[in-house]
Parts: sequence; structure tokens; C-alpha cells
Amino acid sequence: MDVTDIEARFGLKLPGRHRAALLDPSDPIHDACDFLLLESQHELLDIGLVNGFLHRDGSWNQWPNFLVAFASNGCGDYYAYDLRTPAPAIVCIDPDRTVIENLEALDQLTYPSFDIWYRATVAHRVDPTDMPGIVDRVGDRHRWR
Repeated sequence: MDVTDIEARFGLKLPGRHRAALLDPSDPIHDACDFLLLESQHELLDIGLVNGFLHRDGSWNQWPNFLVAFASNGCGDYYAYDLRTPAPAIVCIDPDRTVIENLEALDQLTYPSFDIWYRATVAHRVDPTDMPGIVDRVGDRHRWR
């Protein structure tokens, strides 16, 4: 699967920064969140599989077609494109609420664009190696003490 396959499947044109992050494994967004990939051996990181699961028929909390998940905070919250407007906004879908409750919530976390979401997410990334005494770095993984 490539970027054009994703765009065709979900009916959206990915912003340039999103395209670049998908194609660059060293992009800082990959350390800042669980950024969904074109293909992954981990089902929870594969953009096609995750969206297939979220949009599946018969789910008690089935996602509408106008939402397309592209990242997670790792705790069940998903960041998604809201395709109801020509320039899709980014919404955070909290698993403790239904999709409808999320979209109607006055306190819903939203971003006007992918670029603004990206900058905010990368800027708020906490590097555990910057916290001496809390983390030991082991290869490419972190071990919490």
C-alpha cells in the first residue's frame, strides 16, 4: 500500500507534511505519538487495519466515514481527519465517549489543520532521556525505573 492508495481509500488528499512523515521513519512525529503507517507488522499501527476496525459494521461505536484515524496517543485516543469540511480539521476521539459524544462535546480537542496538530504534538513530546534518574536507555527502547 502506498500514499495514493490511502488517499483513494479514504477520499482525502494528505497534506505534504503528513506524506513526508509517512515516508520518513526518522521524522520526529514517530517518537511523539503512535503515528499510523502505510503498512506495519503491528496491527495497531497500520492505518488501513486500524480504520477498518474503527469503521466496521455492527460496532457499538462505529466511526462514520467522514472520520479517518491517522495517529493515537497509545492509550486508545485517536487523532482523525474530519472530512466534513474542504480543509479537514483534526479531532481527538476519546474512547471513554461515543463518537457522537466526542463530536458534540464542548471540550473536544481539535486542531484546524494537520500542520498545526503536527507542530503541537512534536513540541509537546517529552524525551524520557532528558529525565535523568527516571529512565535508562537500552538500545532503542526505554526502561522505566
